[in-house]
Amino acid sequence: MAFSSTPPALQIDSEAARRLLEPMLPRRLRACLAQDLRVASACSELALEITTLAPDAEALVSAWIGAVSSEGGLWRDRRRIARRSALIRFLDVWAVEHDQPVARALADVATLLSCAGDDRRAAARLAQPLWLEREAVLDLGKGFAALAEAQTRLTIGRVAEQGADSDITGATDLAVALQAAWHDALTDALLTFSEKTSSAIAAAAALACGADDAFASDVALVHALVPVGEILTRPVADSAATRERRRWKTIEAQLVKKSEARQREKAATVDTMPQRPDADAPPAEVHKGHVLVVPAIQETGSDRGKSIARGYEHIIGKPLPLVAVPDLADVRARLVFEFPYAQTMIDRLLADLIGREHATLRPTLLIGPPGAGKSRIVARIAHHLGLGLWRVDATRDAGASLGGLDRRWATSEPAHPIMAVARSGTANPLMLIDELEKAATRADHGRLWDALLPMLEPETARAYQDPCFQTEVDISRVSWLATANGVGNIPGPLLDRLRVLEMAAPIQADLEALLGPVLEGIAANRGLDPAFEAPLDGEAVALLRRSWRGGSVRRLTRLVEAFVTARETLAVRH
Repeated sequence: MAFSSTPPALQIDSEAARRLLEPMLPRRLRACLAQDLRVASACSELALEITTLAPDAEALVSAWIGAVSSEGGLWRDRRRIARRSALIRFLDVWAVEHDQPVARALADVATLLSCAGDDRRAAARLAQPLWLEREAVLDLGKGFAALAEAQTRLTIGRVAEQGADSDITGATDLAVALQAAWHDALTDALLTFSEKTSSAIAAAAALACGADDAFASDVALVHALVPVGEILTRPVADSAATRERRRWKTIEAQLVKKSEARQREKAATVDTMPQRPDADAPPAEVHKGHVLVVPAIQETGSDRGKSIARGYEHIIGKPLPLVAVPDLADVRARLVFEFPYAQTMIDRLLADLIGREHATLRPTLLIGPPGAGKSRIVARIAHHLGLGLWRVDATRDAGASLGGLDRRWATSEPAHPIMAVARSGTANPLMLIDELEKAATRADHGRLWDALLPMLEPETARAYQDPCFQTEVDISRVSWLATANGVGNIPGPLLDRLRVLEMAAPIQADLEALLGPVLEGIAANRGLDPAFEAPLDGEAVALLRRSWRGGSVRRLTRLVEAFVTARETLAVRH
């Protein structure tokens, strides 16, 4: 999303930009990238376009529409194939005889709507046209300046019609902010379209060459290209992310060497100068596997100054241990048992720890519907990795609170990562920012989003200026995981620093796999050994299957709890 200082009523979201750009996409790509495309209605609209262009095709169009509506998903029915092929051949000939490339595009859209996702010939037909149309998508960015200016004028005009009073300077500032917001939102939308276009092209080429995907055989080609392409290109994205991590490791190593060299130069300079009576104490020796998170702080000599360090004596000026990476195979097995529907996301999170000595995860945003278990999976990851967990509720915690409060205030306190370090006694706790998209946008007391930015960058996190201790602290080993229902309200600068992973809600097919961990959780909450909690019988499972169609794990837990309680009540009566 674009990040601007415009009033909330005038904020520009990526969805508005997407709706503005989508009609400008080439015909084939517009069908592939439409998020809410329904095949039946799309076929009806296409039929009207074809008969308007070529009235002679009315009979062929009627036969094709009849086959699509009557036979549904029977992709390989001979009559359906024959009627589809007849219409496509007619449009191809029409395009050549009348020199109208649009007829060829309409034939390709008919192919997308009425061929199965695993149809190799259909995919081969579409691979090259989609590739050629990609250039047209990239060219859309050339007109963003004019488009943003036009949208800004429309918005300013609506505000003026509503009787908004503002001086010339205020109106100019608003126009500049709105135009920048529109330009950023359009750029973000174009980036999304470009990524999905690449996925569709990769899928068309791979399916044409014989690639096999179980999902593609059950859906129309128009619905298969982007998802299959995303699966095919995921290893490339992961490889790029791995290269980026290696690059950052190299940069971090260089920064460490420079820092050590500066410290040696400083120490040599201090040795040649007379020592002052009030010189700071030398830093404590830091052994391997430890980090000096908070160096010795400067006391003021007053009671207020002494109270700053009260409760944090065990971490100030003392190297703290880093939690080592446990057996990842065991951790994965435990997490997959508890969250069988999130296996892909678990693998991508744990991949950060492969080959590393100490447990530190990349800053990551988990998005998914309410009740999918995002917050709980973060808590269980912290538990199985042995990391201390510190939870921040973005709906009520302001940025000033997260980043720490100055020691001049009566409510002074260190930054939340320092409080997490103090509680866990380790240098690499895990921070959970819950419901990140719902953070307050007012800047009266500082925004949580703004406070997060320097904490997520390794270089600035290594020398974060804590306002309470008034010294540079090292929170670079702290892991950051955030949850959200979507990314629509999160500013672009923050999204740039977060890896976004989607956590889908479980479906009804996951019911049996979820019953074991749900029963274990219920037993643990009651202080009982899970081994003594008998599994549910077949009748109870059948009732659960009728009552729970998938979605919220919290609702499933409540239903299972009701069954367990009813079973215990009956046992006592008998």
